[in-house]
Amino acid sequence: MPTRSLMRPREEGQGGATGAQAFSSRHFLKLVEDTGEVGFWSADLRRDQLSASVGLYRIFGLDPATEMTFGFGLDMIHPDDKAAHGDQIAVLRSGQPISREFRIIRPDRTQRWILHRAEVIVGADGRPNQGMGVVFDVTARHDSLRSVEQRHDRFNALLSVTAAVVWIVSPDGEAREMPQWQVLTGQSQAELRGQGWLQAVHPEDRERTEAAWRTAVSHVSPYNTDYRLLCADGVYRWFNARGVPIMNRDGSIREWVGVCLSVPGQNRYGPAAARAEARSAAADTADRVITAAQVRAARGMTGLSKDELARRASVSVSTIVRLEDEETTVRPRADTVLAVRKVLEQAGVEFTFDHGVMPGVRPAMGR
Repeated sequence: MPTRSLMRPREEGQGGATGAQAFSSRHFLKLVEDTGEVGFWSADLRRDQLSASVGLYRIFGLDPATEMTFGFGLDMIHPDDKAAHGDQIAVLRSGQPISREFRIIRPDRTQRWILHRAEVIVGADGRPNQGMGVVFDVTARHDSLRSVEQRHDRFNALLSVTAAVVWIVSPDGEAREMPQWQVLTGQSQAELRGQGWLQAVHPEDRERTEAAWRTAVSHVSPYNTDYRLLCADGVYRWFNARGVPIMNRDGSIREWVGVCLSVPGQNRYGPAAARAEARSAAADTADRVITAAQVRAARGMTGLSKDELARRASVSVSTIVRLEDEETTVRPRADTVLAVRKVLEQAGVEFTFDHGVMPGVRPAMGR
């Protein structure tokens, strides 16, 4: 059946209307549709008759001369979404409204996210008779959400390879909630509040650390210092703590954001002791299995390509690919992993496995 126009123009001069009164709802709907993000439809639910606006054809990527039917629209639903959203016509025919968000695949194979909202009009016999709906193209919103998720994933990946603990404190520099710090130190929220977090810092480093933090807060300047921290397992370990103030538009401080980076044996206040601690840490972690994130990070830090790393370790490139794949269930043999690890360590990195933080990678001491 030929497509019927959803919006009919008002006849010029109809009812004697002139000037601004001559504008019908059609003009306003066209103005909305010209954004390219909205389309309308109406239908006789007892037959497969569907009237679509130009905007709906535009969203679906169809020629306006194409006949629109219920079946045609359902066929465009993305295969992964069809099981959940392929029942929309049946739902409308049962008298229920629709509000669904799903993907469609247009004839040119491009994919769009749409929001579909529809209502049912009941006939004189009490049965669903007519349906009318509006379709919004919400692809831009989904693209923005995906971009945010990707940035979040990259941030988490960066934290995992650097073995970092993130902390956020109030504008006045007083700690309130630091979940990752609690995991690392074993302190409760009540214990760390205010300046209580300093109690986890080694007594010999506490005064210096407090002074550095007080100076940063009072001068609204970056914070950067090293200290030994009592971890949840009862062992003191060296960390580099750094943070910056996040400012509001009016120049006031919104919050402080920072990280604690695990740097066992590497600090500014005792190079001899640092080297000894680093050798001890390396001996303790020599038999630990390196993770896919560590391999990727180590290769990035050393600048080795997959081909070059494979050549030096006398393994195949596919082995390197498997080692860097978080999802693979096929792991190379232990001697193969060890060979790759040795090449990366010889290239200038060390793998860290500190309690309470994710396995990480750092430049080797003395490099």
